[in-house]
Formats: sequence, C-alpha cells, structure tokens
Amino acid sequence: MRFLGYLAVHAITVFSSKFVSAEPFEIVMDYYPPFSYEERGVAKGICTDVVNAVLQKIERQAVITQLPFARAYKKTMEGQGVYEFCVVRTPQREKLFQWVGVVGPAEQALIAKKDSKIVIEDIFQLKKYHIGLVVEDVVDQHLSIYETKYKLNIERVPSYEVNMKKLLNGRIDIWGGNLHVGFYLIKKLGEKMKDYEVVYNIKSLKGNYYLVTGLKTDKNDVAELKEGFEQVYSSRLYQTIVNSYLGSN
Repeated sequence: MRFLGYLAVHAITVFSSKFVSAEPFEIVMDYYPPFSYEERGVAKGICTDVVNAVLQKIERQAVITQLPFARAYKKTMEGQGVYEFCVVRTPQREKLFQWVGVVGPAEQALIAKKDSKIVIEDIFQLKKYHIGLVVEDVVDQHLSIYETKYKLNIERVPSYEVNMKKLLNGRIDIWGGNLHVGFYLIKKLGEKMKDYEVVYNIKSLKGNYYLVTGLKTDKNDVAELKEGFEQVYSSRLYQTIVNSYLGSN
C-alpha cells in the first residue's frame, strides 16, 4: 500500500482558515493509466486531475492510496468515508454506491493482436478464445453473466498490466478493459500499437467513470464534493483535462 501526497500537497495552498481543521478525504484508486496511476510517489491521470480540480474548488484536501481494483472496490463499497475512482456506473452497481461525480469517459473493449485475425460479432463467439480480465472490473462483471452459458474461457488477475503482458506473450488471446488503457499499456510495454486492434466494442458499457463512495458515507460530505464537481463542469475545466490526455474530438 502506498500513500500518495499529490492532492494533499497541491491543494493545501488554497485553504482558507475555516478549512484547515477539516479531515482530508480518503480516496483509493487503482493503476489504470491514463486515468489513474502513480509516478514517483505522485498520483496522476485524467480522473486524478479532475478530482484534484474539485478539491481545489471546495478548498479541501485528500490522501490517495493506490490499491488493486478489487480491493479498492470492496473497501469503498463496505467502508464509511472512503471514496474511489475510476468506477463505471452500471445497473449492477447502481445501489451499491453514492455516485459523486463524473471523472472521465469510459469505453470498454476487447483487444487482440492483429495477426491473430480474431473477429467477434457476438459474445457467444468468445468461447473459442482465452480471455484475460481484471477481477471485478466492469468488463469482468459484464462477461461473467455469459461465462457459464457460453462456456467462456476467462482468466482473472488483479492487474491490467499483467493481463496485457500475457496478451503480448501469447498467454491469452484477448485482453478486456478500457481501450485507452489497453493501448497505453501496449505502448508502455514497448510494442507497436498498429500491431493490435479492438476486436469488439462493448457498447452497453460506454459511458463515464465516477468518483464513488459507500452508502454509509456522510451525505453532507458527498453534497460538498458534488458542489465542487458542478463548478468544474460549468467552467469547462473537466473537458480541458480530458482533452489534455486524449485529445479533442
């Protein structure tokens, strides 16, 4: 477990005296570049920058801990006063969390090597392939619905990067997750992005990532954060942050 000081340090300069005694928010994230990641002890990424902007608007600070997604997810869902990004909003998750604010765009896909010539037009065709997923990731939760029915061959690990290494090394046929994360990792691991392709877009999962918290968290804290999100959205700062990482459409 690693405590990251970026938000706490960066936001402290905008404090007014009445906020000095306020407890920092406890936030957890996973390694999910370019949305959330740690670099030399600093939390970075699209979602991180959006949350940082919100904290500055409401003059509060936070301490971020990087955890595997499944641990972060469970800790947030069961805890009190614990927040997490980046979480996709789905019907399955709707009643498990308080949905605080949008922190980034979400587009889930299945990625394979081009030379594998994999063509997926329907989920039942996945039964022919070895699929790598991250435990409790939204793609994992989605495909688990069909796992028994279609006899899908799914291998689950805690890390997106570990799964990508398996794809690169031929230990799995298909990597599942956010397409931006997938191609970021391909490039980071020294491969050419042109040698990989999206073989299936999971259109039902296209939406947004959120900052979430469990049902036990104080509603006043949630309301304060929501106010900060409204300020970030209305100033167009949210889209500016997204564009700085992904480019404008």
